[in-house]
Amino acid sequence: MASDANAGAPEIVAVREAHRLDRAALESYLSDHGLLDGGLEVSQFQGGQSNPTYFLTTGSADAPTHYVLRKQPPGQILPSAHRIDREYRVMSALADAPGVPVPRMHVHCEDAAVIGTPFYVMDYVPGRVFG
Repeated sequence: MASDANAGAPEIVAVREAHRLDRAALESYLSDHGLLDGGLEVSQFQGGQSNPTYFLTTGSADAPTHYVLRKQPPGQILPSAHRIDREYRVMSALADAPGVPVPRMHVHCEDAAVIGTPFYVMDYVPGRVFG
């Protein structure tokens, strides 16, 4: 039986209306932090994440760079819910643990003025989503 190489791969779609963000502000922020190489394309991962998750592409068509941006959802949230800062700290700490595969973490932004809510950016690592 042949296996599908894309089985479990996340579907990437246009950014949903409720999750739109200020692309120009994001471009400026990424540029200020050395993460922008040319233009920026922003898409969204399809699925039921509690924190909106975006697929970012920068660089050239021949040598694109892909990142993942996770942000708190818009609106009122419980103080202990949607802890983007906790996700960032835990994954950053795990990066130093031998044998724990986590993406490289780049920036964590608490300034909601940038794209509406706190967020972080990490490398995109192709793989399967188990849900």
